[in-house]
Amino acid sequence: MNKISQKIMICIVLAALTAVWLPGSAQAASPGRLIVGGNFTLEDGEVENEDLMIVGGLVNLEDGSTLNGDILMVGGSLEVAGEVNGEITVAGGSLDIRGTAVIDGDVNAAGASLQRDPDATITGEITTEQDGPIIMTPGGIEIPRFDMAMQPSFSFLGYLLRAILWALVAMLLALFLPNQLRNMAKTAVAQPLITGGLGLLTAVVLPLVLVVLALTILMLPIALIGVLLLAIAWAYGLIALGSELGSRFAGIFKAQWHPALAAGAGTFLLMLVINGIEVAIPCLGWGPKIIVSVIGLGAVLLTRGGMQAYPPQPAVVVREPTTPVE
Repeated sequence: MNKISQKIMICIVLAALTAVWLPGSAQAASPGRLIVGGNFTLEDGEVENEDLMIVGGLVNLEDGSTLNGDILMVGGSLEVAGEVNGEITVAGGSLDIRGTAVIDGDVNAAGASLQRDPDATITGEITTEQDGPIIMTPGGIEIPRFDMAMQPSFSFLGYLLRAILWALVAMLLALFLPNQLRNMAKTAVAQPLITGGLGLLTAVVLPLVLVVLALTILMLPIALIGVLLLAIAWAYGLIALGSELGSRFAGIFKAQWHPALAAGAGTFLLMLVINGIEVAIPCLGWGPKIIVSVIGLGAVLLTRGGMQAYPPQPAVVVREPTTPVE
C-alpha cells in the first residue's frame, strides 16, 4: 500500500476525483482510516497500524499511544502527544505537537496553525509554507508543490472556506433531493461522453442566445432568468458529482454514510480538486474544471434535474386479467 505521506494534498484529491469512475470491484482494498468531521482518540497504550486521513475531524494521539503510519489532514485539529512512526502532512486546520511526542518522519504544514513544544522529538524536517515550496517524492519521483508566497492572489483560507460552503449546500440538497442527485450522478458516471458533449454544447450555445436576447429590452428579463438557471444547473451538476464521490469513498472504507454526509464530504474534496489544480498545476489551468463542469451540466439536462433516469425507463403496463366468457 502506498504511504499517504508520499502524496501531496493535490495528488490525493486528484486520485479521489478519478475514484468516481472506478468500478466497484476496484474499491475493495482499504487504504487506511478515514475521519470525516468526527472525533478520534488513540489512547495511552493503544497501537494503530494504518494511515490516517482526516477531513475536518478532531484527532488526539495521547501520550503513550503509537501510530505506525502516516497522517494526512485537510482541515480539522490534530494533537500529537504520542509516538508517530511516519510523516505528518497538514493542509489547513491546526497541528499541536506536545512535548512528549516522538515523530519519526517529516512534518509538512501548509495554511495551518503549527504549535510545537521544544521538548518534542522529530527526526525528520519541519516544512511550512513560509519555508518555501515543499517537494514530495512518491515512488522516488519528485513532485514540486506550489509556493503560496509566490502567488499573493491565492488565499488558502479562502480556498478552504469556498470548499466548506459548497459542502454545506451539498448537504442541504442531499437532505431534500437524494434521489435526484443519485440519478444525475449515475448518468454522469455511466455516460461521461454524452453528458460532457451535451454540457459543452449548452455552455457554448446558450450564452450566445442569452446575449442576443439581452440586446432587446423586452427579452432582457428572460435573458437574466436564463443566466440564473444556467448557473443553478452548473452548481447542481457539480454537487451531484460530489455526492457520488462521497459515496465512492464510503464504499472504499466499507462504511454506510448518510446521503448528506456523503454529499458534503465528496463535494468538499471535489472543490479542493477543481479549485486547487489551477494553482498547484498552472499548465492545466481551467481544463479540469471545465471538464467536470460540462459533465455535471449535461447530467442535469439529460435527467431533467434528476427527475428521471437516463435513458428513460419504459413504462410498465399492468393489464388486469380478463375473465373468460362462458
